[in-house]
Amino acid sequence: VLGALFPFVLSFVIVYCLMPFIDLLNYKFKMRRKLAILIVLTIFVLIFGYITFTLVPLIIKQLSGLINYFIENQKAIQTRLSDFLSTNNIDLKDTAIKSKEVIFNNILGVLNFSVSFLTGIFSLLFMTPVFTVMLIFSFDSIEKGLRNTLIKLRKQEVLPLLKSIDEAIGKYVKVTVLDCLIIGIESYILFSYLKLPYVQLFALIIGIGNLIPFIGPFIGLVPVLIYAITQSWSLFLIILVVITILQAIEANVVKPLLTSKSVDIHPITTLLTVLVGGALLGIPGAFLAIPVYMTIKLTIQFLYNKHEENIEKS
Repeated sequence: VLGALFPFVLSFVIVYCLMPFIDLLNYKFKMRRKLAILIVLTIFVLIFGYITFTLVPLIIKQLSGLINYFIENQKAIQTRLSDFLSTNNIDLKDTAIKSKEVIFNNILGVLNFSVSFLTGIFSLLFMTPVFTVMLIFSFDSIEKGLRNTLIKLRKQEVLPLLKSIDEAIGKYVKVTVLDCLIIGIESYILFSYLKLPYVQLFALIIGIGNLIPFIGPFIGLVPVLIYAITQSWSLFLIILVVITILQAIEANVVKPLLTSKSVDIHPITTLLTVLVGGALLGIPGAFLAIPVYMTIKLTIQFLYNKHEENIEKS
């Protein structure tokens, strides 16, 4: 079910990111709404087509090559880890050696996952543009239809709540996507400077990792660090330090500049929300946890304020 819904969720995110450009052409440049949609949609289709036919085959090729590289060099990885543990008097050498059996037992699982992943990629590339076109043309009509329905049901007092939820989730989606693009581009520049292979794949993994607060950046960094271990400890430390600095700047400087305090979430609450979402639904749950939390929080605040107003009136 999650695999089938993912193209729709991705299309929803894309539409949220495209709507500001449509509004800009429509309101500021006085362009007709349908013409603005067609122009923005055409640009999106061209970019999506370039990604599909140019970058995706390259990423798939690099992913396959990276998996094979890890399988062929697992002994070198274990040796370096064992040497590191022995040098620092950490008594985990037996555990590192025993991990060889775990690696072999999971090779088949990794290969099976790769096949299903590639199948999902083709489904994603086919369905996402279809859902995006359908959503972007029906976005305004859905909004008007929902408003008219609530008015007919005499529930128009819910409209401010829906507007606040829409603004909060839309801002979160746009800021998160922009943050992923920034950290992905910065990682690409760094890896290109270090002359790493699989540079596009590593930058993509780190960029996508930023979709999940707190945990995602660490997950995205793991494949790069594992590869760096097979090369040298100096490369490992350089990547670890530089990416950590970039992530710290993104989290403490860039993101606060991109977003406001309209929906203020404490870092501990964010971490717990992501952990619960990940435990329930895996990576999709971790990504959707914050929007769901925003919706619940704003709804509770709305109901509480409504209750206080009723008490004051009575």
